[in-house]
Amino acid sequence: MQIMLDVVHALFMRELRTRFGANRLGYFWAIAEPALQAGIMVVVFSAMGRHSLSGVPVALFMLTGIMPYKLFSKLLTHLGAAVKANRGLISYRQVTPIDPIVTRLIIEFTTVIIIYVLLLAVMGWLGLSVIPDNFLKLLMAMLLLMFVAVGLGIMLCVAQLYWEDTGKIVSIVTTPLMIASGVFYSATMIPEQYWHFFTWNPIFHAIELSRDAFFPSYTTPVGSWFYLGACALISMTVALMIYRVNRQRFMES
Repeated sequence: MQIMLDVVHALFMRELRTRFGANRLGYFWAIAEPALQAGIMVVVFSAMGRHSLSGVPVALFMLTGIMPYKLFSKLLTHLGAAVKANRGLISYRQVTPIDPIVTRLIIEFTTVIIIYVLLLAVMGWLGLSVIPDNFLKLLMAMLLLMFVAVGLGIMLCVAQLYWEDTGKIVSIVTTPLMIASGVFYSATMIPEQYWHFFTWNPIFHAIELSRDAFFPSYTTPVGSWFYLGACALISMTVALMIYRVNRQRFMES
């Protein structure tokens, strides 16, 4: 365990220098990207004469959809490429394939949470009510979504051992997935007969449950803790099984 902690710490510092050290604007864009996305949607809906969605201010509504999705997409893409990006280090006896995955998990989750808090602080400074109605439920929705993403990210790592172009397919899928995940709308804005087209998606459940936990005025009609939890459990279980079976292949690749 001590060796793993030392390796993860070394990889953590290396990742920070690689991602942000060479480009001082890296920290700025990490914050600016979700803020700009939320801002653009606020402008669009304001131009349409709508200043609230489902009884919630547009800016907060968009932010509570964008940040959970950002957490999922960042984890999926960065964890999926974690072993490939650190392949040269796997040859060292102290470094195991799971170490870069754990490192990137810590970086991405921490980064998203910090950005979430900073953007909420800015909105609070602008006069919006940014205190979640149920903080623990909000955190639980984010954590369960994180486990779904971690499991899929590990599966993606394994898939790239057999087909290196797997990551390209994921990058193609993420854009329509964002539209299908309820980032820019809620279940109450969709006719009930079409709900079944969206409820297969665990990200949709996570965003719905996040908004339900954040806003006292919004109650999700479809968000299911059981479904989201089951997806997280299945994702992590299958991922760890696949990782265990292919662990030696990681070392040899």
